[in-house]
Amino acid sequence: MTPDVLVVGAGPGGATAAAACARLGLRTLLLEEHPEVGTPTHCTGKLSVHAFARFGLPVALAQASLRAAALYAPDGTRAHVRRAALDSYVVDRHPFDRFLADRAAAAGAEVLTGARARSVAREGGRLRVEVDRRGGRLVVVTPLVIDAEGASPVLPAQLGVAPRRTLVHGLQYEMDGVRLEADDAPELYFGRDVAPGFFAWIMPTGPGRGRLGLAVDPRLTRRPPLYFLERLAAGHPVASRRVAGARVVRKLAGRIPILGLRRPTWTEGMLVVGDAAGQVKATSGGGIYFAMLAGELSAAAAARYLGGDPGALRAYESAWQAAFGREVRFTTIARQALNRLSDRHVSAIIRALATDADVRRAVEEHGDTQYQSRLLRPVLAAALRAGARDLTLAPTVAAALGAAMLSLWGDGAAPAGRA
Repeated sequence: MTPDVLVVGAGPGGATAAAACARLGLRTLLLEEHPEVGTPTHCTGKLSVHAFARFGLPVALAQASLRAAALYAPDGTRAHVRRAALDSYVVDRHPFDRFLADRAAAAGAEVLTGARARSVAREGGRLRVEVDRRGGRLVVVTPLVIDAEGASPVLPAQLGVAPRRTLVHGLQYEMDGVRLEADDAPELYFGRDVAPGFFAWIMPTGPGRGRLGLAVDPRLTRRPPLYFLERLAAGHPVASRRVAGARVVRKLAGRIPILGLRRPTWTEGMLVVGDAAGQVKATSGGGIYFAMLAGELSAAAAARYLGGDPGALRAYESAWQAAFGREVRFTTIARQALNRLSDRHVSAIIRALATDADVRRAVEEHGDTQYQSRLLRPVLAAALRAGARDLTLAPTVAAALGAAMLSLWGDGAAPAGRA
């Protein structure tokens, strides 16, 4: 097969790239390794309102609408924030991904499922990609590959593209019979004993339904996510009450690439998109919207490259960095800083959010889970004022600033003890 563009991976980034390539008149082949697009499901499906507006997504795809959140500190302190505007939707990735793949097909892309790309090599100025499909072998020769394989890509490293990343391991249970205080407010649980290197959550998916999950950083614990998730469901003073008697409908697992974008996301003949490129918010693990933006930008670069512009692939990296690179960098530093803080300091931060109206107002007025860097100045100013008013908070403010400064020059490992 000899398409103009081969897109590997039919997740949100790959499907968006394929649709955009086809609309630009490029003969596009989209490969999905699984028999059906959208399965297995890996993530919580939380997607910002920006994505729905930017890509014309029907609200009918949403299972729940979110405008608030409850945060539970390691010491049990609870903080609740509520925005005036809608912040996010929750989707089921199976129908959501299928919608995007169908849209790519409608635009003219050819979609092949059950097709796993195994290898790539340069051959006569093009790329030769070998694909396993239904017990046979398919060979695709193309001038350009857009790689959107996900958190564990195979092809980029074979061409020398290997972004430096850390993978946190996630597990969640989709459940019926969940008792949340509000259907529009996910609950987040923090603590090194709860989810080392990350956090736990209950994500609402409709009345009486939700996803109980967490992720852990394997550098900070030798125990698997299952250990922490079962303990959360059985023994956490709040989460266990929420899911007591609830029925597990399905179990979802996956890995999230965070902490590190040290190498280019392109090479001659290849662009890397989404999780494969580490284009993820390290604070939350969210990456659907950024993957879709990168997919669209990669298609624009593909059209210019195939039209004879030799600098188009390099320009792709500049384009996505300009579009959302600041958020990737900011959340990486924030995650590194959080991993360096003790549970005592994390509890103090959440306690300030719960008790200081100035801090809470800064979060509610300026908070945007998609563009978290917008919180930096208003929250930092409010935190400094809070530290001046409450001297018991001052050491935590200093610790957080120190952790952030260390993160600017550190490697992000922060192996401050194992759970």
